[in-house]
Amino acid sequence: MSILLWLLGAAFLAAILLLASLLLATLWIAAKAERLVPPVGSSIEIDGNHIHYVDVGQGRPIVFLHGLGAQLHHFRHTVVGRFGRGYRLTALDRPGSGYSTRARGATGRLPEQAEIVRRFIETLGWKSHWWWATPWAVPSR
Repeated sequence: MSILLWLLGAAFLAAILLLASLLLATLWIAAKAERLVPPVGSSIEIDGNHIHYVDVGQGRPIVFLHGLGAQLHHFRHTVVGRFGRGYRLTALDRPGSGYSTRARGATGRLPEQAEIVRRFIETLGWKSHWWWATPWAVPSR
């Protein structure tokens, strides 16, 4: 019986060590990612959601909305540089993506995120704007 308890104790200790090492590896990877792709631009608080965004240029506003598993940096280095003068280009990280965080209790569902994006545009004071979204950013019917 004592060998069985010893084996169970060793297995429990091994599981704890494995979980601790996975946690440390995750923290290290996250810190490295933040060093490689630091936040740029500005942030705004909307209903407890911290929204990170980049806003460049002047003129007719165009909103860049990324899809699932992406962030605003995907637009900064590809699409945003291709527009000419006369446009105000704004890319934002959706709540829970990139450097934007969700409010406590937020679900992250699309209708909820759409309302946050609507409030974001309203807060910036835009009367009209154009959209540029990736295919995974908008639900299909």
